[in-house]
Amino acid sequence: MKYHLLFFALIISSMMTSCGKDNPSQNGGDNSGGNNGSSSLPALILSQDFTKGMGDFTVQDKQKGGFNKPVWAYDSQNPKYGVQATASDGSTNYKAESWLVSPEIDLTEYKESVYLNFNHAFAYVKKGTAADHFSVKVSEDGGTSWKNCEIPKWLVDHSYFELAPSGNLPLAAYKGKKIRFAFVYASTTESAPTWEILDATVSTDRLTVPEDDRGAEYKQVPSWMELPQVNSPENYYAHTAILRFDRVRNYSFSYNPEGKVSDWVAYPLYDQFTKNRVTRYDKIVTTNQAWRSDPFVKTPNVSSGGSYKWSTYKTGLVLSRGHQLPSADRLGGAMVNMQTFYTSNVTPQESGFNGGAWNSLETAVRDWSSSANSTDSLYVVTGCIVDSTCPKVSDHDGQMVSIPKAYYKAILRLSKGNYIGAGFYFNHVISSSGNQISTGSYKNYSCSLKELEEKTGMVFFANLPQETAQRVKAENPKNNSFWNLK
Repeated sequence: MKYHLLFFALIISSMMTSCGKDNPSQNGGDNSGGNNGSSSLPALILSQDFTKGMGDFTVQDKQKGGFNKPVWAYDSQNPKYGVQATASDGSTNYKAESWLVSPEIDLTEYKESVYLNFNHAFAYVKKGTAADHFSVKVSEDGGTSWKNCEIPKWLVDHSYFELAPSGNLPLAAYKGKKIRFAFVYASTTESAPTWEILDATVSTDRLTVPEDDRGAEYKQVPSWMELPQVNSPENYYAHTAILRFDRVRNYSFSYNPEGKVSDWVAYPLYDQFTKNRVTRYDKIVTTNQAWRSDPFVKTPNVSSGGSYKWSTYKTGLVLSRGHQLPSADRLGGAMVNMQTFYTSNVTPQESGFNGGAWNSLETAVRDWSSSANSTDSLYVVTGCIVDSTCPKVSDHDGQMVSIPKAYYKAILRLSKGNYIGAGFYFNHVISSSGNQISTGSYKNYSCSLKELEEKTGMVFFANLPQETAQRVKAENPKNNSFWNLK
């Protein structure tokens, strides 16, 4: 099953309810009062829900380049996408410029700062950046002249229809005036992307931009099918993200504060996650920007000067930043891919193993997860074994990070209501020459889930019904042709 946690409307409503805060000075206001200077509450000056239509907004086409359809349009058959702009008919891109202009907004009675906010999504930026195609302008003279108003928050330019908040666009320069603002769409014959705007608000409240990640909300361990038995709830965390217009669970992990790695990472896998829509995050931004410490827990700094400080363990040893949830498993969206580069999802992994048997297994897992192979969902636990005997390397802040002695994957496949399972266990013992001794095909390291539980001390897929779990965990995956392990 493909579970979606939160629909985009919840994000919008959560942002709107923040207008009820009773101390505007905490949100960037000057505490000089609301409308007419008499109220301490932030004022909602304009609120347009584009999922219900364009309201009093109007369209001004500057040029259409032969495009014979409206550039800005509202589709009542697909209202959840809001108002959309494009100058492509699917086969031809047209050079166009079209403005979606607000009604007049009277700020003459507002002494405090005012902010514009909106939620938007885009795709198909073929050349240039999103900022080359989408912008916001403000006029204080009835539309005779316009000034640019910078959008402070963007997804990466290769976004594929992932909802994002704009951030606060300050309108302080227009206090005491009457203004209009415009969403400006521009396309070329080379690049005519689609821009979707779901809402727009003008308020005296400096809205808190929702974080990309809401895992801190999980005060209790959820009942997700991919989760093993969680023995240390205090070390359990869950990352969620926007995938297109839905908030989904990305991955959960159990962090080992002594070893500075996650003992395991658990995640669902299906076509929406693996579909190749975006570029791997460390190919879009610099390596130093891509690899980041986890926002929920202090994790190793491996973002600069290579992966780890090799000399602290063995001269000449090459250890990769080994993903537990592979980046390639999350190419369906920008946010889900970006989060795979949190170093809670990374361990020091011998490079030959990382690019050899382990990589081959990761590729096979993606293949098994495909709906083309009649899989509804795959549930995966990827983990490592660390203890006090493991050698360590240093991160770039001097933290000592354990080199795991073993790696494993526990896999549960759901297809048409039926479950099957498979386990894989690899020693990660590094020889004196620096070479990994777990070599050859990943098929050589398969086992039943029951055997994997005995090796690791884990209880996998704790939310499976007991009778089903006993059957699935006892099966030898080599006896099931689906896995093709012979």
